[in-house]
Amino acid sequence: MATVLNPNWCNRLKESINSGQAIDITISYNKAAQWLISELSSRDKPFRVYSLGAGVKRITTDTDICPCCKMPLNTKE
Repeated sequence: MATVLNPNWCNRLKESINSGQAIDITISYNKAAQWLISELSSRDKPFRVYSLGAGVKRITTDTDICPCCKMPLNTKE
């Protein structure tokens, strides 16, 4: 049986991507992660995928901040 992504979830994320809001989502469902990555790639939005283990991924468009300590990665002092 084929599975389908929730269209409400997809539409909310599309609106967030189009409006330029930051995306920071933790996903364990692989089809949802693939869909989100393809949406971000098709719109040329920079993103990072962090593997958290056990098939869980964190996808974020906030590429300048460390996911652990929340400090800026590119500090120029």
